[in-house]
Amino acid sequence: MKWQIDLDDEDIEIPIERRKSISILLGAGFSAPKGYPIGNDMNEGLLHFNDKALDFSPGGNLTTSVDGTKPKFQIDGVYNNHQKYFIFCKRLIEEYTAAHSNKFDYEVFYDFIKSNEAKQDRYQSLCNDLLYEYETYDHYLSNVSHIYNQMAAHLLKDGEGKSWYDDEPFKVNFYEGYNGFLKVLSQLSKVYIVNVHTLNHDLLFESFNNTGFINGNISDGFDEYGSNYYGKLIHDKRTYHCRLERYTGRYNKPIRLYKLHGSLDYVPFYRNDKNGLMVPEKYVKIKWGIGAGDIMKGRKSKFGYNISPFAYHSDFLTGTTSKIQRYNEPLLFKKLFKKFRNNLRNAESLIIIGYGCKDTGINELVQNCFDFKNKPSCIIDKYAGETVEKYAEKIHAKIHRIDIEDVNGNLFQ
Repeated sequence: MKWQIDLDDEDIEIPIERRKSISILLGAGFSAPKGYPIGNDMNEGLLHFNDKALDFSPGGNLTTSVDGTKPKFQIDGVYNNHQKYFIFCKRLIEEYTAAHSNKFDYEVFYDFIKSNEAKQDRYQSLCNDLLYEYETYDHYLSNVSHIYNQMAAHLLKDGEGKSWYDDEPFKVNFYEGYNGFLKVLSQLSKVYIVNVHTLNHDLLFESFNNTGFINGNISDGFDEYGSNYYGKLIHDKRTYHCRLERYTGRYNKPIRLYKLHGSLDYVPFYRNDKNGLMVPEKYVKIKWGIGAGDIMKGRKSKFGYNISPFAYHSDFLTGTTSKIQRYNEPLLFKKLFKKFRNNLRNAESLIIIGYGCKDTGINELVQNCFDFKNKPSCIIDKYAGETVEKYAEKIHAKIHRIDIEDVNGNLFQ
């Protein structure tokens, strides 16, 4: 098998309609050079969640004060419902860990919340002192997910404590930790359609758009033009309505990003159906300073907006089995995974970076859809272990134990 990828002449650019495609799959290890937490870091962060400056508002949002101090939401010392769910969630994490030989995995725990095991007697008493007269343990358990997701999202920050990058200056020819990868990606994007599929929720890859390597050549299926979705932005005691991108499924750039497990800025907008029920209508992308609960849709009439009432947080998938069950949700994830399968089938080659090969659903899709018997694949993972080695054998992939910074075109000759 030969890669047949010519990366030598950067001046030749093939029109998009005549291009073949390459598929890239990114895992948590791809974001590690930027300082983002990997699995063990997330486990430790949730086990010892530091909430000294954090609390849940009556609206259900994990919040801190503008001066970095813990907000005071209690009235006469009485907790709101979400504060009580927060207390219960932390107790549940502690008790679950004790019941599992002091081992905690943040994705396995998410599955536990949905399981029958969570209804065992040892967990039932954890919220007794928090219950109102008509509340039950099942009620608290059903409200843990939106608390837990926001705790996890709070930990998804880079080494500098950042999770948004739209305030950073344009980077001309340098992006620490990623220069080698970005140079190859830039070269590939001149002759191929490069389909990038990531399992990460962070906004690191989008930040590459603001570099001389990529220079705006990434599209992710979201579009702002003609959108009638808005977000409420409060800044310096002023309120603005900002137009938001919504998912249209249009990919018109050579580098195409598919966030298979959702993103920190993806939020579903809900509407009333004909039966008066609230149903998700469209995924939109929030911006820095706009909360997940601050989304509006302009009405067809001249005045007013419809408000989406249910979004406590951005929507991303977690859990070892729970997320697989959501792969067929029609509003967004079913569409993304359909594109993932088609992209794998049509790909001339497959490049995997920083993926631990532990997601059974993703592994099966790659094996079933990518022609690994006739087309080349490689895995870039400096710390590739036994699990990665075994999966590499299954798909005939060559492992390169190098830093992402050291990726170069010679790997694909």
